[in-house]
Amino acid sequence: MTVIPRDTAKARLRSTLRSARAALDPGDRRTQSVHLARVVADHADQLLHGAGDRPGRRPVVTAYLAGDPEPDTAPLLAGLRALGIDVVLPVCEPGYRLSWVLWTPDIALERSVRAPVLEPVGPRSAFGELTGVGLILVPALGVDGSGHRVGQGGGYYDRFLADVPSAVPRWGVVYRSEVLADGVIPVEPHDQRLDGIFTADGPLRVRPAGTAV
Repeated sequence: MTVIPRDTAKARLRSTLRSARAALDPGDRRTQSVHLARVVADHADQLLHGAGDRPGRRPVVTAYLAGDPEPDTAPLLAGLRALGIDVVLPVCEPGYRLSWVLWTPDIALERSVRAPVLEPVGPRSAFGELTGVGLILVPALGVDGSGHRVGQGGGYYDRFLADVPSAVPRWGVVYRSEVLADGVIPVEPHDQRLDGIFTADGPLRVRPAGTAV
């Protein structure tokens, strides 16, 4: 039997997931994005675990700017801010590292020079310089019941998450059809597991055994 290398198998899965995502009805994508934003807002307080509970300090969520056909994060960002939660967005730096910029609705955006994404313009902070971060929202093409994730292949988030304290919850954001069965995603040594998955249908917490709870 021919054994397909894990990196090749993951590349094939990534291509399949991209095609399936692009094939979703645009109206369905919009509807799921709106419901997904409500799900995140409804569960943010529970997941933040008291982050920002010091006087004068607001809790912080790291999020990201989605690009079509990803789940639209615009309503999600607005919903978190309406709850009094600060949102920081990533900027791609040399060495496949991320820095973070505080998001506001009127913030200027520019095309990244390192990735096919828009990035906020403003003062940048390393993750270690942020205070009150209680939740990390992670882009993904698919996540399985054990929290294994398929990203776009750039490696930025796996490097970032490897340096984040495990106590900070990290949750993937996907369409409902992108919650995958255990064993579908080829796992590589550098891959970082997520703690849960947000979809339009609600939150799904995962654990290493692969059983959703």
